Amino acid sequence: MTADLLYRKKYRLSDLFDQSGEPASMDFVNLVSRIVPHGWYYQEQLSYCRLFENQLQGTFDAAQRRVSPSQIASNSRELEREIAGGRLGKSFKAVIHHQVIAAMLLPALGKLPLKASMAQTSADHAALACALERFRLSNGQFPETLELLVPRFVSRLPHDLIPGKPYRYRLTENGQFVLYSVGWNEKDDGGAPGKTLPVGFDEKEGDWVWKYPNK
Repeated sequence: MTADLLYRKKYRLSDLFDQSGEPASMDFVNLVSRIVPHGWYYQEQLSYCRLFENQLQGTFDAAQRRVSPSQIASNSRELEREIAGGRLGKSFKAVIHHQVIAAMLLPALGKLPLKASMAQTSADHAALACALERFRLSNGQFPETLELLVPRFVSRLPHDLIPGKPYRYRLTENGQFVLYSVGWNEKDDGGAPGKTLPVGFDEKEGDWVWKYPNK
């Protein structure tokens, strides 16, 4: 779709690039985009699909609900090596190797698995938290293990997307609970979240923790 829009002159290539690049490089890219034949855009589509498939290879298993942060990081590094400019300069190399669209779009798409995994984890935690609260209302306290929620309060337990194992869960001394995923670093940090940032927290370090609301 992007290649077709470029061919029909709906966009300039420089409109899609990071504008922090060298002006001379952007002028060169725009000039090339006006004079190349239609087949060049087919080559762009082919390169994009090949690199996109390589970036996804081995990163997730939809049937097993698994995500591999280490494989995603490895594939992203390989993509960076593939589209790096070297002595030619990134923009010039992208043009002659038919990687212009891939160089523009694929690095940003590398962030999607992290965001999607966090969103699914939040949904799982919310469902479990609701089941835990229903258990507490029925029994006067939270269960010792998540398994006690099945089958009355939840039909089956979702598992942590990262290791493919049950979410970590434990009761606290004040009668509440800690529920968490091992997070993007694939390491159990004992329920400690990543470092607090000016906005949010470090999503790639620490655990992804469901916080029971304070009363």
